[in-house]
Amino acid sequence: MHKEFIKPLIIVVLAVLLVEFLARIIPAADNRFFSLKKLSWFESLKHKETVATADTSIVKKAADISHDLLPLQSFIKKLNNPSENLRIAYYGDSIIEGDLITGKLRMELQSRHQGSGVGMVGITSIVAGFRQTIGHSFSRNWESISFMSPSQNDIPLGITGYTYIPRNYYVPEKVIEPLQIDSLAVLDSAQVVSPEAPKERTRFYVDYNPWVEYRASNVAGGASTFSRIRLFYSHSSDSSYVNVSYDGAPFILRYLKNQLGVQVLDLSPVTPCKKIRLEFAANDPIHLYGVSFDELQGAYVDNYPVRGYSGMYFQRISSEILSGFQKHLNYDLIILQYGANVSHYKIRDYSYYEKGMKKSIKHIQKALPGVPVLLISAHDRCIKQGTDYVTSPDIPYLVSTQAKIAKETGCGFWNLFSAMGGLNSMPNYVNHQPPLAGKDYTHFTRAGADHIAEMLLAYLKGN
Repeated sequence: MHKEFIKPLIIVVLAVLLVEFLARIIPAADNRFFSLKKLSWFESLKHKETVATADTSIVKKAADISHDLLPLQSFIKKLNNPSENLRIAYYGDSIIEGDLITGKLRMELQSRHQGSGVGMVGITSIVAGFRQTIGHSFSRNWESISFMSPSQNDIPLGITGYTYIPRNYYVPEKVIEPLQIDSLAVLDSAQVVSPEAPKERTRFYVDYNPWVEYRASNVAGGASTFSRIRLFYSHSSDSSYVNVSYDGAPFILRYLKNQLGVQVLDLSPVTPCKKIRLEFAANDPIHLYGVSFDELQGAYVDNYPVRGYSGMYFQRISSEILSGFQKHLNYDLIILQYGANVSHYKIRDYSYYEKGMKKSIKHIQKALPGVPVLLISAHDRCIKQGTDYVTSPDIPYLVSTQAKIAKETGCGFWNLFSAMGGLNSMPNYVNHQPPLAGKDYTHFTRAGADHIAEMLLAYLKGN
């Protein structure tokens, strides 16, 4: 270093040390003339973001919350009788996308109660390529409306949590890979751009009719052939139709009914098929809800995920639509598994969530009287603190709130947080061989989802 810089450097260093010394000894002051706060430059330079941990009593309370099977007795009675038919509507967020948890649960139930088919499937899906229990592909010119479409509140949703409308245009949407973070899994996680972002709302018009194709899948929880196929829809006109092709054969024209409420068109083939393709008129804004693949007998678990959804505001599926579907699907149990998308490490008061979820549950109970509801708690979810991953400190508060919701609405309750092992159990899932959870410390892998399904079934059986 040149000699002429040494003296100024020494002066600067001494000045910094003097300011640091004065900042430590001068008391903080706050009056109407000026505000003086304590300052420690050196400490601020080495500061790293830390997160306050949850109160130990709250952590213990959340881990010790007991499961509650009593409200589910009508379902459990049928579950314990192999000759009984069963049908479950399993709602969740990205945790169950791709038939995770539900695929394994369906397989186990069908091995005891018989049945073949995956139940209800939507028209489109952002993770269709990830799901293994059924092959699913579709054209781009569909408008898919869900709980996460705030600009479409005037359009009631189907029981899947979606309504699909044929269009002569499409809006580019990002196909999201499974296990991508949709919540605050780590403090420094990158934000996921929503497909609803304005920059992606440009319409591209096309000259072909929208279509959807389903293919049988000979894997656990799926079906090697389709024998009973039903299309659910509403808002059709006298000229509304669907063209149907089985196993690549020529299309058959089928007309839809112009009647109020949820309508069903039986598309069952004369002999079981392995593939069905449906085409609709691009300029006919009918409301489509999905296709059910099942049989008259057996057990079925319908997979109803909506990425990013909190579980609140379930009223967007009207009572009339819920009861309309119930006439045809005859559910024995409704499962609600939410929490990750309201979880935030800074929150300690989930009273707003309690209020919203109670409204959702009461809406379901009123529309489907006599059908028990099972609320599954939030699972352990970790955030990064320094070099470690620890339970997000809000999780025990959230679990406690969910237990309160279940108790005050007469729902069954399964404490998944406790079943996993409670505080800091997620790292054990991530580090397990094979991994039971992804590196986001939030989502389960397929093996992990199977493990959760096995624990859930054991709980329902009282084991």
